[in-house]
Amino acid sequence: MEIMRTHNKTVYGLDPEFNWEQILEIHMLKLAKEYKPDWYRWKLTNNFERAVFLKGDPVLPREATRYIWANQNLYGNTVLEIGCSTGFGSQFLPRDIQYKGIDYDHTIIEVAKEQDWGNRDFEFADINTFNLGFYDTIIAFEVIEHLSNGLHIVEKLKQHCKRLLITVPHHEPVGFWGEHHKLHGLSEQNFPGFEFGYINEAGFISNEPPPINDLNRCNLMICRWTNA
Repeated sequence: MEIMRTHNKTVYGLDPEFNWEQILEIHMLKLAKEYKPDWYRWKLTNNFERAVFLKGDPVLPREATRYIWANQNLYGNTVLEIGCSTGFGSQFLPRDIQYKGIDYDHTIIEVAKEQDWGNRDFEFADINTFNLGFYDTIIAFEVIEHLSNGLHIVEKLKQHCKRLLITVPHHEPVGFWGEHHKLHGLSEQNFPGFEFGYINEAGFISNEPPPINDLNRCNLMICRWTNA
């Protein structure tokens, strides 16, 4: 892989003149991966903004559950995942689908490509500017609440797929999961036309929201929309 720029060339698909900080971060992570693996994994989470699992890692129950649910609710053969992180969720999906994963973070996309998940395509993209095209199924797990215009994005995504699968925190109070969340208190009323289920912290799906207590501090709402 190219390390230094030559005329009219890029590093990791980035222009060093404008993206040198991102390039330095990618180099730093490559060193940390070998010499400071715990720090490397923590850094990839972006201060716990995203779930991060590498190839061979055990996936925590709630994260595994939502992708197993996605597998059971896929429509068709072309799938776009928004906010794909390291691509770990794609291992729960059928091998023969045409899968594309996008994320707004150049670094995490480089890591996703390194994992060799098989027949998967990963691309850096911002959902606000990405040329969506059309897919049988779009997946956006733990994405909408990170976007100040997240509810507008949901309506936009409906125009680009036959089935939309999303998860968001259910009735999350402000500050519960930190500054990265821009939308709070999301509930069924915010997602007209969807069917709903709920995942608790232990990773169990139910048709009604499980009680909130010390062992289950916040439920995820799983939402399925189909273009009738």
